[in-house]
Amino acid sequence: MATLNIRISTTGEEFDADDLDFSQVTPQQILDNMRDNLPDAGQGMGWKMLKGSQVVDQNTSLEDLGFKDGDTAELMAKVEGAYID
Repeated sequence: MATLNIRISTTGEEFDADDLDFSQVTPQQILDNMRDNLPDAGQGMGWKMLKGSQVVDQNTSLEDLGFKDGDTAELMAKVEGAYID
């Protein structure tokens, strides 16, 4: 099991998500589990996980995204809504 350090971009608050199986856990699962502990992202906004400065696919395993034990991920509020083609 591994640890992912998580930093909330708007507050600078940092904490650890422990005992994660990086081959199984996705950013979306972490966000779903943290939902009650996150500050309000704002109207029409939702939280997304970043690796470095890039938003990652929220449904891909941490391992496939290249995260390693002890890495830090940042959470950033991003606009959510309808997709217009």
